[in-house]
Amino acid sequence: MVTAMQAAGIALTAVMLAKMLERYAKEQAMLLTLLTGALLTAAAVTMMTPVTEQIDALLSNAGLEPQQTACITKAIGICCVTQLASDVCKDAGESAMASAVMIAGKTALLVLTLPLILPLRQILEEVLSCAASFG
Repeated sequence: MVTAMQAAGIALTAVMLAKMLERYAKEQAMLLTLLTGALLTAAAVTMMTPVTEQIDALLSNAGLEPQQTACITKAIGICCVTQLASDVCKDAGESAMASAVMIAGKTALLVLTLPLILPLRQILEEVLSCAASFG
């Protein structure tokens, strides 16, 4: 498992190599940055495994179904991938593309939350109908 200090060392080494390589081969420097970012993101997701397992256990104890707790894990992945892709686009000087990636990620999160929102809507309708019968 990669520690935070190792990740920082890998990132700084990759940045220094990319800056040296940028003078001669800009595309390869970008590729090095992209691959290092993907590697570090994968390492971060791996490090998050115990945390997501604890969150899943807490949510399942609260009565949520496994498909609903899986949404949280997927959301973490979507956020990591979206942020990495956006940052790479910004580094390449493509801020419009970075914004488009962020919008796509936010849209994916909204779609992902639908299985959580629908049961909440049903509960809210039940509560409101009970409240209306007392009023």
